[in-house]
Parts: sequence; structure tokens; C-alpha cells
Amino acid sequence: MSEIEFDKYDKKGAYHWTDYSGGLMRMNAYTRARYDQVLDCLKDLDLAPEARILDLGCGDGALSGLIRQKLGRSVIGVDANPLAIDLAREAFALRELDGQFKCIAGYDTGEPENSFDAVVCSDVIEHVREPIQMLSEIHRILRRGGYLVITTPIRFSHGPVDPMHVQEWFTNEFVQLCGKIFGQPLHVYETHPIFWYELLNVNQRWVARFARLLVNIATLLGHNPFRQKLGLWRCCTTQTVDLRKVPGNTPAVGQAP
Repeated sequence: MSEIEFDKYDKKGAYHWTDYSGGLMRMNAYTRARYDQVLDCLKDLDLAPEARILDLGCGDGALSGLIRQKLGRSVIGVDANPLAIDLAREAFALRELDGQFKCIAGYDTGEPENSFDAVVCSDVIEHVREPIQMLSEIHRILRRGGYLVITTPIRFSHGPVDPMHVQEWFTNEFVQLCGKIFGQPLHVYETHPIFWYELLNVNQRWVARFARLLVNIATLLGHNPFRQKLGLWRCCTTQTVDLRKVPGNTPAVGQAP
């Protein structure tokens, strides 16, 4: 879905799989916490066993794989990056997982109206120039009563921290943006305390590497610091919003983001 060329797959391959389960030295606890938050949200939803789930902006298919492995759910993944789709198919074949992936152009998933019970969209919307158009497409393909679980970084600087991000939002801004299409959210979670983020990205390389080792040890022991929520900490870097398509929603497509 990105209008800024996303070249990380060219450089790093299917790196999201390694981020989640790369072990002590290669795992990225930040990404792992984000995916685990999405999985927790899906577990809490009232989804039938045969529910259809779409992973919008699936990338290399790592989150789709977790949905299949940990939740036992069938999933369809779509992404605008052809290499990402190839990597997702290869990763699923390597692990003998069943899943469907297809490359899409722009904001059109190519799926019929009212065809999915849930959509997950993990750290994708910050890459697109027309977020309302993307949310409207998600609303279109969801069945009445269907759910959207969407994550995006929380803005905490003048401009986006990542040069591949078109824009970022404070939590209240993002809730308002989603509300133009879905109305009030079911839940809003702020996770990934900025303290741990800054510690792992400090300029002193040896400090950052030692901190990452400690965080990864804690994560493998079941205590990922990035899973902690606002309340214990004053500032967090990731927001996850649960939304539902309900009768009476009239998407305000013409409104500016």
C-alpha cells in the first residue's frame, strides 16, 4: 500500500519472520510485541471458527503465519509489493502452512463487498498518502459486524521518525481519523514504552547491543518489555485500535485526513 518505495525486502529478505522468532541474537522484541498485541486482539473478538481474515499490507507474511499457527485461522494476505508476496508464499511453503497471497495495486483489494469477518493492518497506514481511502476499502470488504485491528506508530516528533512513513498521528488524532469511517473504537491500546525504544537505539552501540540482549532474554522468558502499556509508563510508541463495522456507519470519504 506504500507510495514511498519500500526497499527493505530487497535488502533484508523476509526479515519479519526473523524479527519474531529469530532467537536470542536475532529477534526483534519490538516487532514481536506488536504482532502479539494483534493476536491478543483477535483472540478477544467474537469470531466464528470459519471466520475469514484478511491481512492488509501483509508484507512477507509473518503476521499471517502467526495467525495461522497460533490461532488456527485461515488468512488471506494482500500487499502492493510483488517481492513481499513472493517471500510470503515461499515462507508459507517452507513451513507447510496453507494461506493465500496476492499482489494488489493501490488501495483496491479486489475483494467483494462484505466478504471478511476481520481485517488486520499492522503498521501499514503510516506509509500511504490517502489513509481515508484505505480505511474506506477496509470498511467496504468487511461484513456487517466485522472487525478491524489496526496498528501504527504514535507520533512523538515534528515529522515521521522513519523516512518511509508518509505521516504519523498522536493517538487522539488517529482515533479521529478512523472514526470518520468506523465511528468510535472498541478499544485503544498504547504499548511499547518509549524508554525501551530509546535504550535500544542509543548512539553508544555497545549500550544498545547489551540492552537488546537483555530485552530479548526477558522476552524469551515471557516478559517482553514492549508489551507494557500506558499507565506504567508516561509515553509509548505504538497504538493498536480495534474497530467494528456497525449499521449506520456512513464513511465520510470526502473528509480530509
